Amino acid sequence: MIRNTIAIAAVVAMPSLASALTVQAENDYATALSMVTPADSLDLPGTWTAAPLTVAPDASLGGQYRSPYQTSGLTAPGYYTVGVGSTYSGTSNPAELALTSLSNSFSLLWGSPDGYNTLELYNGATLVGTILGSQFNIPAQEASFVSIFADNESEYFDSVKFYSVNQNAFEFANVSATPVPLPASGLLLVAGLGALAARARRKSSDA
Repeated sequence: MIRNTIAIAAVVAMPSLASALTVQAENDYATALSMVTPADSLDLPGTWTAAPLTVAPDASLGGQYRSPYQTSGLTAPGYYTVGVGSTYSGTSNPAELALTSLSNSFSLLWGSPDGYNTLELYNGATLVGTILGSQFNIPAQEASFVSIFADNESEYFDSVKFYSVNQNAFEFANVSATPVPLPASGLLLVAGLGALAARARRKSSDA
C-alpha cells in the first residue's frame, strides 16, 4: 500500500511495501549528516538478537563495506554492516534488533542505499513493514537519513531486521526508535505504584 508525504523539498517520501508505514528519506548528504550526532553512531534503542558486523573504529574496506561517514571529514566511533563472504563470518544476515519497547517510529543513517538492502519491521512474528534501499537509491549517494513512522497502532513494531541480499553491503549507523507512549491508564498505574513504594519506604524508615 502506498502513502506518500513530502515534508520539505529535500525529503523524499516513499511507500513501505508491506503496509502504510510512512517512510521519509533525506538524500542530501550534508543535510542527512546534520540530522545525526556522529559521536552516537553506535547507539542502539535495543539489543542484537542476531548481530551484524560492527566496524569500530570507523573505516572502509573496498568491496566489503563503506562508512556512511567516509567522505564527510567527521569522526564517528563506527557503524554496523550486514553482508556476505568471509569478511562477515560469525555475523548475521539478516541482523535482528530487539527494541527496548514497542515503538511507533524508527530512524537511521543508511549508508549508500542499494537495491539489495532490505529493512523489515515486526510486531512479534507479524511483519508490519518492508523498506527497500531501491526506494531511495541514488547513483553515488553517500548516505541517506531515513525515518519510518507508524500511522496507527496496527503498525507498531518491536523488532527490526537488516538484510543485504546476496551482496555487500548494508551499512548503517545512528539507529533510534520512539517508544509508544503509555495510555493515560498506564501512567496512572505507574504513578500509583510509585506512591505505594514511597509509602512503604517511609514506613520502613519509621519502624
